[in-house]
Amino acid sequence: MRKLMGIFLSMTLAVSMLAGCGGTGASGTSGQQGAAQETEAAEPAAEPAAEPAAEAEPAAEKTEAEPAAEKTEAEPAAEENAAEPAAEAEPAAEPAADTVASTNDGDLKPLAGIPGFAIGGLKPAEDLEDPEELTSEDTDKLDRAMRAYTPPADSLLVNNAETFHYYENMGKDEQAMYDAMLMCATDPTNVDNVTVANISVDPRSADFSNVLLLAYRGLLYDHPELFWLYNFTEAEMSFGAPYEQPGNGTYTVYCFFEEPFDDFEEMMTKFNDAADNFLADIDQSQSDEKIAKDIHDKLIETVRYNTPVMEDNSINGYSNLAHTAYGALVEDNKGTPHYAVCDGYSQAYVYLLQQAGIDAAVIVGVAGNTAADAGGHAWSVVNLGGDWYEVDSTWDDAGTLDEAVNSIKDSDPFSYGYYYEALTDAEYRSKLEHALCYLTTAEITNYEPDEYYNYVTKDQKYVLSLSNSSVHERASESTTGYENYGLLMNLAPVAEGVLFKLR
Repeated sequence: MRKLMGIFLSMTLAVSMLAGCGGTGASGTSGQQGAAQETEAAEPAAEPAAEPAAEAEPAAEKTEAEPAAEKTEAEPAAEENAAEPAAEAEPAAEPAADTVASTNDGDLKPLAGIPGFAIGGLKPAEDLEDPEELTSEDTDKLDRAMRAYTPPADSLLVNNAETFHYYENMGKDEQAMYDAMLMCATDPTNVDNVTVANISVDPRSADFSNVLLLAYRGLLYDHPELFWLYNFTEAEMSFGAPYEQPGNGTYTVYCFFEEPFDDFEEMMTKFNDAADNFLADIDQSQSDEKIAKDIHDKLIETVRYNTPVMEDNSINGYSNLAHTAYGALVEDNKGTPHYAVCDGYSQAYVYLLQQAGIDAAVIVGVAGNTAADAGGHAWSVVNLGGDWYEVDSTWDDAGTLDEAVNSIKDSDPFSYGYYYEALTDAEYRSKLEHALCYLTTAEITNYEPDEYYNYVTKDQKYVLSLSNSSVHERASESTTGYENYGLLMNLAPVAEGVLFKLR
């Protein structure tokens, strides 16, 4: 009898108030167990495959999990266990705590649970400081700087988008602040680059913080090329409000850099070159849905998930370039190429789509196996044919599954062989890598995989499912720890498109 095994994989680590994306408890292993089930099926082949790992091709190039020399050591153990599983170990009355699923009937040794691993890694919202109160002397100095400033002939900031979703949907005061910050950001190497926003909200009032925060977040998610300004990763923008305001319901706010960003030209050049190189082999004569899919596929093939940064709760972790499109397309702070967490994946995906002329936006919220273990996360929406579609390129990256499966390679080569077989099956891997691509908002909010994501092992004894149920909830004013993102998510597009489903 073939056994139907519901193999569930924990996609998250313990929730932190500061970073991470969902969790399963302090141990980092999944508390969600797949119940063993039995179903009538065709009899297995006379000689079921005894070496599942040996039959598969090596994993994708970016995976560091399967060096050839180690594979040879794992395969004999997998063969021995598959040939005489009952002699190896008696089945326990109940699966061990780290067991994902088992038959519990003596037919096969239980498959080991895969330790929980991290996805996500969204940085917390940082409160922007209220604008400094400027004297008349201060404002005169800023005004003289503006008059003396000569902008560069060519800006290194490049974005081909025709429209910017968050800008188009925010109020006039927010747009004025957004415009001033964007103009200031065009040349952060010069402290004389001072810009002004005229708004209807008193910058000394409580309402102004919402105006500033919404404009700032909208600017950064509309313009992923401002990676260095993302939560002041590499440069810090300052704000000033004159003590003497013009009156008549109008208020002035200055934007400027107190210190020049010396590495701006070098970093922007690397970023622009990386984006150009990435898109060089994307056929942009195709339809938008095919371009978006090709970019998605190349992105998850190029980028690796940066678990160390996700787990780093220090200021170094929060300010790491892994949280930006630069980390995904160029490198993180340690110089490791294409090493990012979820906001890096999502911003890189949106920026590349913008460069291809496709409207897209970053979505911020919480995600996890369940609402109870959800933690900060970022993903994307893309506009295809006039309708929006949800895409989570981070969770579609099966490279994180490769790393998790590799972690049991030595401790349980028998289970490893089956998982490895599934992950290196090209057709099944493609399913996993598009599970969260082109969904509606309703579908991704409460995602439930079906039998499409089952994998029948070559020996016909297991059906593995490596696609988890999950939740993706957009941030709101009531999302603990992410309330400030809720202001922006009120403006986010709702995905209702169904024409371009990938299955």
